Amino acid sequence: MLLASWNINSVRIRLGILDLWIKKRNPEIFFLQEIKCEAIDFPYNFFKKLGYESYVFGQKGRNGVAIIVKKNIIEKEDTINIDNLNIEGQARFIEYYSKKLEIYFCNIYAPNGNPLSNHEKFNFKVKWYDNLKEYLSKHIKNEKKIIIAGDFNVLENEKDVKDFDNWSEDALGKLIIRKKFRKILGLGFTNIVRQYYEPGKIFSFWDYQKAAWQRNYGLLIDHILCSPNLLESIISFGSDHEMRGKERPSDHIPIWMEFN
Repeated sequence: MLLASWNINSVRIRLGILDLWIKKRNPEIFFLQEIKCEAIDFPYNFFKKLGYESYVFGQKGRNGVAIIVKKNIIEKEDTINIDNLNIEGQARFIEYYSKKLEIYFCNIYAPNGNPLSNHEKFNFKVKWYDNLKEYLSKHIKNEKKIIIAGDFNVLENEKDVKDFDNWSEDALGKLIIRKKFRKILGLGFTNIVRQYYEPGKIFSFWDYQKAAWQRNYGLLIDHILCSPNLLESIISFGSDHEMRGKERPSDHIPIWMEFN
């Protein structure tokens, strides 16, 4: 089974690249972040024709998350939760529970937090991370199987960007946020990318500006985390680097994990 996560940066203008990727990778379940539309405007039929059902928590023009699931996985007892963490009306968290797989799938789009001069934005990011940790700690204590993936908007390791010194005073590299992320790992989660790649060997985001893609000036800010009771089922991890070079790409690439 393959799970993927992709900050798609406006789903309705990425249908061409999504079609290419889905037909190539054929994921059973995948997460999208920054869909940038309300649920009523989400392209459900596009995914339905490809054999998927879509669970969406949208927001007009910004943010927004969706979980896309193959129809053969879905059962009547499955549940969706969009209430936790979505403080101040921002659509940044959606959870899907699969009765068939007995797994909680959490899709997150963490706040960016910039510019730091805007204390309200950065404090919102800190609060959001605190809420995420509190929520996940309850799942972990109950020994639930959990996969949490998405755009965490954090540089966990200094090598997750080529020149960290230029990012230490950015909201992505700020020490307090890096510590918040590590506290989530401290609950018992494993960051799967670290099982397969050394820091600095993989990126997931390249800005549209300053020829970042052409210069390979990337950042690793997208992650897949798993609870301890899922680790033995993981088969592989990877990313689809070439999607960043396609026509009208997102500034992120898909990351994925295969498990059984």
